[in-house]
Amino acid sequence: LKEHRRHGEAGSVDIEAVARERERIKKLYAEYPPEDNLNFDESGLFGFAPPDRGIASKQMSGKKSNKFRITVGFMCNATGTEKWPVFYIGKSKQPRCFGKRTPEQHGFWYRNNKTAWMTSAIFEQYVFN
Repeated sequence: LKEHRRHGEAGSVDIEAVARERERIKKLYAEYPPEDNLNFDESGLFGFAPPDRGIASKQMSGKKSNKFRITVGFMCNATGTEKWPVFYIGKSKQPRCFGKRTPEQHGFWYRNNKTAWMTSAIFEQYVFN
């Protein structure tokens, strides 16, 4: 026996529609040189979250989860010749760890909002500036 986690509504996806869209996207990408194909990814970093699973000889009580979150994002082109700076999205306008320096002086791109999530406005600033 093995533990498996069920994820969302994956069972209701039309597999044939996914295959058609993948082919359509491949054709679309083929129209552009690799230098113009960009890849962007973001990840939520929960720096102070306690582990939610563990190995123990007996049942242990849980711990209240810390909701501190920072979103981290990366972008580059398909050849790796063009790389945008790493960006961070936090909740604080000017975190204490920055001191009196700006994020750009520290070597990265930083924005903030109350949820520390990516928004379309932040994404447009990142890509076009």
